[in-house]
Amino acid sequence: MAVIIIEPVEAGAAWLAHALAGLDQRILRTGGADEAMGAIATEGREVMAAVVGSGLDDEQALTVASLLQQAAPEVAVVLLRERESGQMLRSALRFGVRDVLAASSDADSVRASVARAIELADSLRGRLAAAPGGARPGAPSGHAGEIITVFSAKGGCGKTFLATNLAVALAAGGTEVALVDLDLHFGDVAIVLQLFPTRTIQDAARERGLDAEALRSYLTPHHAGVWALAAPTEPPVADTVTASAVSTILKLLRSSFAYVVVDTPAAVTDQVLAAFDESDAIALLATLDVPSIKNLKLTMQTMERLRYPPSRIRVIVNRADSRVGLRLPDVEKVLGTSVDLTIPSSRSVPISVNKGNPVLLEEPRGNVAEAIRRLAAELAPSTAMEPAPPRSRRTLFQRS
Repeated sequence: MAVIIIEPVEAGAAWLAHALAGLDQRILRTGGADEAMGAIATEGREVMAAVVGSGLDDEQALTVASLLQQAAPEVAVVLLRERESGQMLRSALRFGVRDVLAASSDADSVRASVARAIELADSLRGRLAAAPGGARPGAPSGHAGEIITVFSAKGGCGKTFLATNLAVALAAGGTEVALVDLDLHFGDVAIVLQLFPTRTIQDAARERGLDAEALRSYLTPHHAGVWALAAPTEPPVADTVTASAVSTILKLLRSSFAYVVVDTPAAVTDQVLAAFDESDAIALLATLDVPSIKNLKLTMQTMERLRYPPSRIRVIVNRADSRVGLRLPDVEKVLGTSVDLTIPSSRSVPISVNKGNPVLLEEPRGNVAEAIRRLAAELAPSTAMEPAPPRSRRTLFQRS
């Protein structure tokens, strides 16, 4: 496999080659668009990523990105720019650029960005090859339960907050809801719900012959009617939870719960793709900042290439009333689609998180709780829209 460097300045090309030397990829140095397209034609599917150096001006860099998008849309493109701007990022999004880095970035940052781009390109190719005829891979198998996955490719957008509160909102309709923490390295579901699990998803994943009844024993109950499958407590063991195990666990939960809500990390891993495959709805979350919208756009482009039906996707903007110079119409213009739901800012959110009490229970009649109930009602029309009466905390962890 190979990475193309597109940089006309010899010193810049040499520096990039040195920065990428730690990758397990051949490095092909080219000086411009023509040479890069020649390399694509010669190497074909061997090329996984292209790094466009700062020796090309913005117009030249975007031209190269456009040509690569047309000739080899699965090649991940990373740009290095002397000056980063919102306009540059928005233009780069239109051509499927995976990341835009400052030209002053150090070698480790460049190598890490390209490594992430290669990982995504590799996963994308593998899954497209596994879906002949354009069918979406891993369509839900028709069980009664519905799986809803919450995802954002940028940290800090409120994925865990939304996932936990959405689960509580769905449970308010009188049904039991499973909540899966798929952020295997740094999951916070247990902390946000003030739970103390004795078993985690890693324990469930390694059990042979796991069935729906046995899986129940790995879940930790919350007094709001939510059953949580917590993330591993030690990040090093997270890699033992395979995508296949995730798929099996979600199928089993679907068979015994009316709703399964999945919280995710800020990365498109094999485990996250397995969750997407099983999902009836995917809530893509962003906030009103350019990096977050950029990552949302790239996620939507990836999901389009993987042939996930648009009808399964909901676009949600958190803290949508923040006055930060970016407006909702700007976001919709960049995304090329409308935003399905907005969640306002509220000081009740960090208060509820710090207390370990979902905002739907902490401030059930607030604007944030109302917005989450609207999402729950859209995803599950039978869900009660009125806040449920508070349940006594004395019942938590009671044993007979």
